[in-house]
Amino acid sequence: MKKLISHISYLISFFVLTSCEDPISIESQTRLGESQLTVDAWLTNEPKEQSVRLTLSSPYFSTERTKPALGAKVYVAEIFADNSLGKAITLSDKKNDGNYVWTPKSKTDALCEVGKKYGLLVEYENEKYVSASSTNRVPKIDSLTYYADELPIAPDDLPKSGFVSEFYAKDPKGESDCYWIRTYKNGKRFSKPSDLSIAYDAGFSPGSKSDGLMFIRPIRQSINNRDTGFWQEKDTIQVELFSIPEDAYYFLLQVRQESANGGIFSTPPANIPSNIFNQNTKGKKALGFFATSATSTFSTVINKNKAKPKPQN
Repeated sequence: MKKLISHISYLISFFVLTSCEDPISIESQTRLGESQLTVDAWLTNEPKEQSVRLTLSSPYFSTERTKPALGAKVYVAEIFADNSLGKAITLSDKKNDGNYVWTPKSKTDALCEVGKKYGLLVEYENEKYVSASSTNRVPKIDSLTYYADELPIAPDDLPKSGFVSEFYAKDPKGESDCYWIRTYKNGKRFSKPSDLSIAYDAGFSPGSKSDGLMFIRPIRQSINNRDTGFWQEKDTIQVELFSIPEDAYYFLLQVRQESANGGIFSTPPANIPSNIFNQNTKGKKALGFFATSATSTFSTVINKNKAKPKPQN
């Protein structure tokens, strides 16, 4: 335990000294024959199983499937205001598949709490990687509504009529609240890069003067999927609103931008920032991100008899 505390204490010191710096940039492409640890750690305050996914990046021209990073040690601990640490929690790779899991002991047990800060420590192949994240507030989703609509022209494989949905939530007063909106259709999440919906306060970006307001309509309607077309009768819509730290907002923003960077007017690939730091500054770098979030969820089933009138532009 003393060894663990010393490692996470380094994390605290590191973030105190670098709190005013931008996240480091990491190589967007892995050179031939090399691999880097990739950390996918998005933890929430939900009383359900939480996991940190560890994999190894593949060389740029490799056609092999991504390999899990096995044999690592993963810990999460609360960081108090005086920079002391709470009890370290161990996440275990029970299935030996690279998913390091924490399981709640009761229906109310949660790994993260709103207003608290947490540190992550990953030990892998003689390297020690650290990160930190704060769990911010999240507004309640008040409702999900939908209205009937149709298109005069639509792809042959998509319905030309159906329902357009939007959620309603109000950003709390106080600037720099950031969010990730995730949508599920009949239990399956929209997970393509084009589905990635994020918000800064109640708008798209800083400076939009949307603090403390209802989310703007384009964000409220970002839960509609262009690939599947309209929602249909009896479809189940589930919307999750995640609070995310500001650095996570910029991480997801660049992920979305890079995923859409194609065609004759594309720009050279840019390095995507990471908040995973190697304790040894001369050691191997890692990819990925660590964030803790509070969540708000709302779901409904499409019923044509409960549809709202189509809004007038």
